[in-house]
Amino acid sequence: MKKVIKPVRVFVSMLLMGCCAISFSACSDDENTPQVPDEVTTDAMFGDYTGKVVMSSVNPLEGEDTGEGEETPAGTDVSASVANDTISFTNFPIKDIVLSVVGDEALADQIVEAVGDVNYKIGYEPTLTANKDSVVFVMHPESLKLSVTLPSSTEEEAQPLLVEVKVEAGNTAAYAVESGNMKFDFHAAEILLGEGEGQTSLPGFKGMSFDFDMNQSKLAHHGF
Repeated sequence: MKKVIKPVRVFVSMLLMGCCAISFSACSDDENTPQVPDEVTTDAMFGDYTGKVVMSSVNPLEGEDTGEGEETPAGTDVSASVANDTISFTNFPIKDIVLSVVGDEALADQIVEAVGDVNYKIGYEPTLTANKDSVVFVMHPESLKLSVTLPSSTEEEAQPLLVEVKVEAGNTAAYAVESGNMKFDFHAAEILLGEGEGQTSLPGFKGMSFDFDMNQSKLAHHGF
């Protein structure tokens, strides 16, 4: 006896297959779509960041290479975290600062390795823009203080040198809500050596700018 497939059964089967396909497609799209919060606040910039910082002399000395006409510097890898009213670095790049003090790259590398990771925190005040698509913030940097040990030319044990870097806020400080990109800059205005009454300004130091371009972790940005 020939088996007859009823039209109703065929229709129901096709309908179920179509629903499954739509359901699967919807789930896949949800996984790839960034989760934008319903209510955007300045808290959106909280999280972990990785990116680059480009350091350059503010007022290069006469005859010093300014890099004009060359490709944009690649920058130095840097990471930070943002929470409440603070941007925190657990490994702030100090080589260029140390190099300004000692004037020798090999020696600067030795000192940086000996100093290890440098923690540096910067306070800020955020404001959400009217369109709620970005956060602009005013930075309140404090001095960066280091203790470096210079090699001794005598048999006496080398004494640590206290270095205080006077840091001032720059002109750019903003976070883009949709992309999770954060850009800001500040500059080292002065380097002081020693402490107390014996503290002196580093001769010949004209200032150094730090330009940061960082991206927020996807996990933090999407709220997963």
